[in-house]
Amino acid sequence: MMILFRRILFCLLWLWLPVSWAAESGWLRSPDNDHASIRLRADTSANGETRLLLDVKLENGWKTYWRAPGEGGVAPSIAWKGDMPEVSWFWPTPSRFDVANITTQGYHDEVTFPMIVRGTPPATLSGVLTLSTCSNVCLLTDYPFSVTPTVQNADFAHDYARAMGKVPLRSGLTDSLDVGYRPGELVVTATRAAGWSSPWLYLDTIDDVDFAKPRLRVEGDRLQATVPVTDSWGEKAPDLRNKSLTLVLADGAIAQESTQTIGAAPAQTLDNAALPFWQVVMMALIGGLILNLMPCVLPVLGMKLGSILLVEEKSRSHIRRQFLASVAGIIASFMALAAFMTLLRLSNHALAWGVQFQNAWFIGFMALVMLLFSASLFGLFEFRLPSSMTTKLATYGGNGMSGHFWQGAFATLLATPCSAPFLGTAVAVALTASLPTLWGLFLALGLGMSAPWLLVAIRPGLALRLPRPGRWMNVLRRIL
Repeated sequence: MMILFRRILFCLLWLWLPVSWAAESGWLRSPDNDHASIRLRADTSANGETRLLLDVKLENGWKTYWRAPGEGGVAPSIAWKGDMPEVSWFWPTPSRFDVANITTQGYHDEVTFPMIVRGTPPATLSGVLTLSTCSNVCLLTDYPFSVTPTVQNADFAHDYARAMGKVPLRSGLTDSLDVGYRPGELVVTATRAAGWSSPWLYLDTIDDVDFAKPRLRVEGDRLQATVPVTDSWGEKAPDLRNKSLTLVLADGAIAQESTQTIGAAPAQTLDNAALPFWQVVMMALIGGLILNLMPCVLPVLGMKLGSILLVEEKSRSHIRRQFLASVAGIIASFMALAAFMTLLRLSNHALAWGVQFQNAWFIGFMALVMLLFSASLFGLFEFRLPSSMTTKLATYGGNGMSGHFWQGAFATLLATPCSAPFLGTAVAVALTASLPTLWGLFLALGLGMSAPWLLVAIRPGLALRLPRPGRWMNVLRRIL
């Protein structure tokens, strides 16, 4: 009886294996390209739809392409055999590659393309996949395949749902979206109430039109992308107004695909809202000065006043050195911000004032720091370091000047989420202007913010007029 049972089980396994194998093509490689392997899987869902998954695995350093490859590359395609109905191909959100001033759009490491067959397909799906892969060289490879769909496979359904989760949504990212054209430029404007962290724009192709790398600018909840446009010969582009354009707008892990009719671009954009340079410099100076009155910077000013009040011997030279060190910290921090913005500009990331405050971890860290400072000012506890460390810190940088330098730097860090009159205009111009102008305006912001500190350094007598230490200091600490 046991022998009969084993024979029946063996026969059933042999009957099942061909069906299982036919449900996918298996991993296919080409002798002409050992840097990529592909697999095609098929399934028929409960509602009778035939669904496909095309898996592509690439070696490290190799990439393949999106449906609109950009300035180079070829999109993957399938030449079906037999009487094959229409196949809808879904494209996951791509990545951007910048090599030798050439921008392309595609995928690296691995990617899965979901598809749906619109109609009744043949029992066995056969065809040839043409895949372009690139590293230092580019290879165009053909992969013949044949696959027979399974029926309601649970593992396939899970993989298909996961692959569709990487396809851009049809809505949900932007509150408004507008596409306009002016001679030589496409302007995409979008708003998002939640703000923008790391946006990027991917454009589909239009016949006889080449899109260059977008320039992205962020101001508050508004994102604007300006895209230089030429024809396929690099000459003057045709008029794109009233044409249809499909685009993908991504921000972090969220992406939205939409098709828009191109209208006329607004005359005033974030790129060309020009003001005389001297006016912008004055706005930067005034905006930086007003930052000292903002709640963001008030705790640091409180600590600074507290440090003066606690000093019994307040010589003019000592106070001057303290405040000059803080001025140096403020200006150095603004120069560091300018360097950071320059790196983002060169890598073509979106620029925004206080962009680090869109990171939840950074906000949590700063909230903890401010909570500890507040508790210390209320007298709940005090930080006490070992005497050896205190002596080292007091003498490091010349009579403890490094501590005052970092007070100024900390004030700048806290000032970045603040908005003040004149500040928004100056920062918006700085983030969209040339790099020398950006550095000049950030220097003006630093000088404006450090002006009160610099005034005390020039006239230490202002600080010397403060009353001698006493009980009133505890009250003032709580007020600060």
